[in-house]
Amino acid sequence: MSEQIDIPVADSLPAPEVKTETAPPGPSVATGATQKARILVVDDDDRNLLALNLILEDLGEELVFARSGEEALRYLLHNDCALILMDVLMPEMDGYETAGLIRSRERSRHIPIIFLTAVSKDEMHEFKGYTAGAVDYVFKPIEPFILRSKVAVFVDLYKKTQEISRNAEQERLLLQENFRANTERLLAERALQRSEERQAIILQSLPIALYSVDADQPLNAALRISDSISQMCGFAPARFLEDRGFWSQRIHPDDRAQVQAVFGKLAETGSGYSEYRWLCEDGTYRSFLNQAVYVPPADGGSGEIVGSWLDITERRLMQQQIIHGQKMESMGRLTGGIAHDFNNMLTVVISSLDRLRRTTDADQPARRNIDLALSGAMRCADLTKRLLSFARQQMLEPRALNLNDLLNGSEVIIRRLAGDAIFLEVTRDMALWPTYADHTQMESALINLVVNAKDAMPDGGHLTISTQNLSLRAGAERDIPAGDYVALSVQDTGIGIPSENLDKVFEPFFTAKEEGKGTGLGLSIIYGFVRQSGGHIRLQSEVGKGTLVQILLPRHMGTVGTVPAEATESDLPQARPGEVVLVTEDDPQVRTVVATFLNDLGYTTLQAENGDAAVAVLRGANKVDLLFSDIAMPGSLNGYQLAAMASSLRPALRIVLTSAYANGVTKGAEYRTAFEFLQKPYRNQELASLVRRALDTGAAK
Repeated sequence: MSEQIDIPVADSLPAPEVKTETAPPGPSVATGATQKARILVVDDDDRNLLALNLILEDLGEELVFARSGEEALRYLLHNDCALILMDVLMPEMDGYETAGLIRSRERSRHIPIIFLTAVSKDEMHEFKGYTAGAVDYVFKPIEPFILRSKVAVFVDLYKKTQEISRNAEQERLLLQENFRANTERLLAERALQRSEERQAIILQSLPIALYSVDADQPLNAALRISDSISQMCGFAPARFLEDRGFWSQRIHPDDRAQVQAVFGKLAETGSGYSEYRWLCEDGTYRSFLNQAVYVPPADGGSGEIVGSWLDITERRLMQQQIIHGQKMESMGRLTGGIAHDFNNMLTVVISSLDRLRRTTDADQPARRNIDLALSGAMRCADLTKRLLSFARQQMLEPRALNLNDLLNGSEVIIRRLAGDAIFLEVTRDMALWPTYADHTQMESALINLVVNAKDAMPDGGHLTISTQNLSLRAGAERDIPAGDYVALSVQDTGIGIPSENLDKVFEPFFTAKEEGKGTGLGLSIIYGFVRQSGGHIRLQSEVGKGTLVQILLPRHMGTVGTVPAEATESDLPQARPGEVVLVTEDDPQVRTVVATFLNDLGYTTLQAENGDAAVAVLRGANKVDLLFSDIAMPGSLNGYQLAAMASSLRPALRIVLTSAYANGVTKGAEYRTAFEFLQKPYRNQELASLVRRALDTGAAK
């Protein structure tokens, strides 16, 4: 038990109230502001605590009271102090032991401790106290002035230390903030520099050039223009600056007037744009979009015009291609509609002539007239096929073929067409890949190109026909995808095609030949056939030097087969007893001639005018072995849909489809390759052979 501090106090003076907000129940905290220094007073006697409170309250600091060493240690676990005043003699844990534990903790080891003791001034006790961690001794009875002075010194030292720490922390924070600000500024400068570099790179890579020119006679003044102009037109920027009026002098003559009009009104309009063709260093015209803004003078001088040149050559070419494609599509729809009706009529004519020919003896004069009529009808049929090919709506009959074999079979005809005045050279790639295309259409395209080449060399020349394998990498051709192609090239040394006509040669009815010497459909038909076959056409020509037309067809990975022989008139396959064919055709004349011809072959025929009527027949008890149906029919069912429904109603039913123009039918077109197909107009022997084959082998190919 510690001794009482010898200081007179009133008996009625209450002991300090025990309060704490930062730790479990323990020390009591006297009132004071948070910025005050905190002094921990440790004594087990409440009277001593009251006396010390009276002595130290004039210092104006925060006093915290603990009644044991354990309570002081618990408080110091979570709080810091400027000074500890501690009684030496306390029960359970004395001041020496408490001081030792305080010094052993990292958090509290720096807090100065002043021992309060009533023990005599013995060197042994003092040594023990200093060893335990005390910085001073105050002996009882305490002199208030001396205690306040000592406490004030330590408090002042604590506050100065705290101030130094705060200043150091503020300085550290300021340095840190300064470093952060400098770092952000540096990063912003680097980001701005990178952005400017990227913008410069983008501007250099884009087909755009920035310029400025004096507003006084801008078309005849020096033009200040960015370096990107070199890539756009081939001329260095210095050329525009040194040669006054250089840029306006190379504007296409047809565009110069509208450019002058736009620049002449800039002072009034404030801005404007003009599109013109400009002659580049390589001698070609490129299209530019010139956007200009008028900048009024700031000091009474002449104004300035600033703007940009944008190369829109590729855009204009694409627009021309789109317009060309739309024109071809419109012509295709028109041609397809005409060919549909024409083919139906030809089917009636050819079938009737075939039947009439079979009943006419070969030595009769009428037989020759029938043959002439048949020949003319077949030429008309070939013309409609070519028209549909031009429209890309021809039901092609592609197969794997080798273009070398096609050349071998056509070379005799080609040499006759070329004549003696033209030297014909035919070269073949002996390792030529196969391709997949319609043999007849390909042969027709080759002959058409040869005829064009001959017409281009009226005084004779050199004609080269060649085949080769081509592998195009990605990006090698703007309009041709990467891949393996088989090329058929026809090159002449004729008069050539003017550059202004190169974009028109594939348009229908365009021709540079004299009136009466060309229809203008040849190249357009070839173009349609090649595009329908998944291929592409290259065209190169120079006036006075000749023309090269190259057909590129995709490589076929399969093998080349043989062409089946056509049936002849003398061996038409006949019906077997009891076989029934349902003829479905909306054109009554076509339906009649087909049914009549099949009756001649021994078939029993049933007739339906559309798909709905055919379904009614199939749902009945009638025996039907084969359905022969047109594809394009009015009503709720077209030929594709009828074939699919018929297959579900009668799985064993054989099916053959026909059409004069089937590409306009889209519903059910997924069945396009599931059934046998016969293109109108057709010969009777073709119909007879296909019906017989379908009945013998089944509906599916």
